[in-house]
Amino acid sequence: MYNLFITGAIFISCLFSIQAFAQTHTPAHWNDMARFLAGLPLEASSQFEQLTRSKNYLHHKMKMNEYWERVEKGNIAQIIPWRARYIEPHFNRGTVLYPLSGGDFINMYTFYPGARRYVMISREPEGTIPDLFSLSDSQLASGLQSIRSCIWSIASVNYFVTKAMRAEMKNRYIGGTLPVYLIYASRLGLTITNIERVGISKEGMLFTINNGGTIKGETPVISGNRISFIQPGSNTPGELIYLSMYITPKSMDAETPEGKFLSSLSRINVIIKSAVYLLHRPAYEPFVRALLQRTSMLIEDDSGIPFRYLNPDVFSIKLFGAFDTPVRLKEIPNPPKQPDLADAMKENTTPLPFSFGYGVLRKDRQSNLILAIRQR
Repeated sequence: MYNLFITGAIFISCLFSIQAFAQTHTPAHWNDMARFLAGLPLEASSQFEQLTRSKNYLHHKMKMNEYWERVEKGNIAQIIPWRARYIEPHFNRGTVLYPLSGGDFINMYTFYPGARRYVMISREPEGTIPDLFSLSDSQLASGLQSIRSCIWSIASVNYFVTKAMRAEMKNRYIGGTLPVYLIYASRLGLTITNIERVGISKEGMLFTINNGGTIKGETPVISGNRISFIQPGSNTPGELIYLSMYITPKSMDAETPEGKFLSSLSRINVIIKSAVYLLHRPAYEPFVRALLQRTSMLIEDDSGIPFRYLNPDVFSIKLFGAFDTPVRLKEIPNPPKQPDLADAMKENTTPLPFSFGYGVLRKDRQSNLILAIRQR
């Protein structure tokens, strides 16, 4: 799940437009815009209410309600009792990190609700905030249709179809991961208070990108978005930071800008799923070991961190579901077999009541989940 190349001129133009747009609007505007995209009710006084009267939008609202009903019944309702038993007693509610995340904020928040900060990393374009009022009816309908196409598979099988997601996120009217996150955040009950462009400097610091598209006069090494919100049922503020970047073997290296930023995180709660077996490559061992040193809790499927790196003297490990052989992907016909994980699953595993990761691609639809909780 990785970012598309865009020209410097377009990049700077988009940075300028989102910053200028952000400075002219209140928290109520951002929250109403997110609710509009999500197909949720708006107050009659909302400026977005006028955009809800078209047949195209009524269709969007109907489809979003159908979509969310499937998500709640098929995914969230199954995860919540499992989470209450296995996650909540150990969750520190600090930072949650999701490498290779794509647009999957639903699973991140459902497994780890109430955290102060969520950090998501993938190659998908971060997107910019368009002025929805400047779009024609057909342009708005096209943008909303692309969003629905992008997110529908998560309702069907709790899995993003990467090819479809990448294609739909390129739509020029409401593109990137940002509208997807706004929809998910609103549907999960979060109140959006701000949206801003952010970037990582050469020194590895996260800053707001200014009107000129720079950080202190320099182009950011990595760019993304930050969504600030209030969590449901409380006044607790939180933030979602999305960084559009490649994960490389040096992405936890203190000599790289992104490594400096990620190395500043501690006691991280991690989720990794459908991760194209990237972290199984030998070159990524330094990244994996550095990440595990900072990990408090890990939720993953077999495509994430190799099972052999999970030291039982450091982590309490519990296995769920079933695993014998990995799922073959078109681009990865010979994925790592992990016989140690297969043997451990045969010896002791607990049923998994929901779909997770590549298990949905198996004929028997059997998923696997590895839970590792730091003991020391």
